Amino acid sequence: MNLKKSQFPPINHGAVQVSVKHIYKSDFNALEVQWLQLEKIATTSFFLSWKWIGCWLNHLAFDQKIYLVTAKKNILTVGLGIFVEQNIVRHGLIKSKQWLLHRTGIETKDQIWIENNSLLICNEDKNEINNAMWHYLLTNIGYVDEFIIYVAKKSSLINVNLPSKKYKKINELHEFGYKMPLIGLSSLQDYLSKRSKNTRQQFNRSIKHLAKQGEIKFSIIHEKNEQIELLANSKHWHIEKWHNSPTPSGFSNAEFNLFHNHILKSSHSSAKTLMAKLTLNKYLIGCIYCLTHEKKVYFYLSCLKPVADNKIKLGLIMHILMIEWLISNNEKYSEYDFLAGDARYKKSLSTTKNEYLKLTIQRSAFKFKIENKLKKIYKALIK
Repeated sequence: MNLKKSQFPPINHGAVQVSVKHIYKSDFNALEVQWLQLEKIATTSFFLSWKWIGCWLNHLAFDQKIYLVTAKKNILTVGLGIFVEQNIVRHGLIKSKQWLLHRTGIETKDQIWIENNSLLICNEDKNEINNAMWHYLLTNIGYVDEFIIYVAKKSSLINVNLPSKKYKKINELHEFGYKMPLIGLSSLQDYLSKRSKNTRQQFNRSIKHLAKQGEIKFSIIHEKNEQIELLANSKHWHIEKWHNSPTPSGFSNAEFNLFHNHILKSSHSSAKTLMAKLTLNKYLIGCIYCLTHEKKVYFYLSCLKPVADNKIKLGLIMHILMIEWLISNNEKYSEYDFLAGDARYKKSLSTTKNEYLKLTIQRSAFKFKIENKLKKIYKALIK
């Protein structure tokens, strides 16, 4: 097989036909039609909707190699995934050709931080299609050293089966995430009654102390231009908070800003953006940025004005008031997902835990065996 070809021959795996081809910007309109059709028969999240994927594709570097894997049953598209190829050198010595699923390998472009990452697959015969797609990739694209899926739910990767010993799985960067199902909750009081005594006390104390300073108003923002204006007026707090951290605010990154400006302006039938703002005496003091898909709401980030009084927890106030609003609109929304991250406030406000990780499917090459052995020795030495 000529590995420099832009299209690899399709192969049948049972009833599923899988193919891979190199795609270009000129292919994106046709891909959009395919992707939106598949969304209709797949259970997915905001991060695999065309609203996210389409914006991401349009912000890729012009010289990056993009590969589309497609699964079909008869003439129906039943699986899609987009890989970006990169060549890296680790430790100044270990070379690796990587295919990254819905990521680029470029830090400034990946700071948008896709979560719930996986192949987009229709609901019917999902495991069969998933196996067929990975079987094809791991037996026919043999020049790739590492396939990388990140950030992914552990539960979505259980059925990634390796067809041979030519590759091995490496699970790393484990972390938990939390969400709050809203079905069955009738009011804010009902929700708070199911939280710990400490959480209730912190919320009530925060509201009480903030109210001493004036009029509090919590508002939901649906309109696109108002959302853009709200982020513009509040993102400086996010930048200040993360300025001296190992991972500075995305709002300091031009790629991040361009992507989200595109997200906020784009349209999709079921994937939307939703924001909330908190004002004190009509002055803005907080913003929450959420992504919604069908009946699920994903908390993406918050921008909060620093408060001198440590009895006032603006983030806690805004999350609980957001949950109250979602409960009052429970015909539209069924859960509030805090996504990955083991923060204490996420635990205290949620009832359901998910495990997230980075999966690398790595070719069983001698160079990687040596690298992995040295990693284990290093970890043992620093314990």
